[in-house]
Amino acid sequence: MNDRKLTRHEMREAALLILFQMQLNSGTLQEIIEDCEETFELLHTKDSVKLVNGVIEHNDELTQIISGYSPSRSVDRISVINMVIMKIAIYEMKYCDNVPDKVAINEAVEFSKEYAEKNDVSFINGVLNSYLKDKNKDA
Repeated sequence: MNDRKLTRHEMREAALLILFQMQLNSGTLQEIIEDCEETFELLHTKDSVKLVNGVIEHNDELTQIISGYSPSRSVDRISVINMVIMKIAIYEMKYCDNVPDKVAINEAVEFSKEYAEKNDVSFINGVLNSYLKDKNKDA
């Protein structure tokens, strides 16, 4: 755990890296976190772990939402990193009242620019904005 206060962006990035590693490696959450600390010098907080646990808890639901808003690609054709980026954003939009929807989308787009393929940025933005549009219709 980190003594330094992380920005919300850094907290999300830690959650992103942990969730990504969980898709690639077996082990408990604690083992994955320790491996990320050692390998990437990952700084994380309780909020990072809380976000990771929330995404894990709602994983099937988040996958279904992405599937419903991805007309051009089935979820099994979406890269692991893109799925993790979108799951974090949708989780925050759906379950974190303290995170504005546009902030969740903006963060996802920024992460996709850094971690995803160049042509995936607009795909991720499109899926998330389509979800947001329907979410706001239902509100």
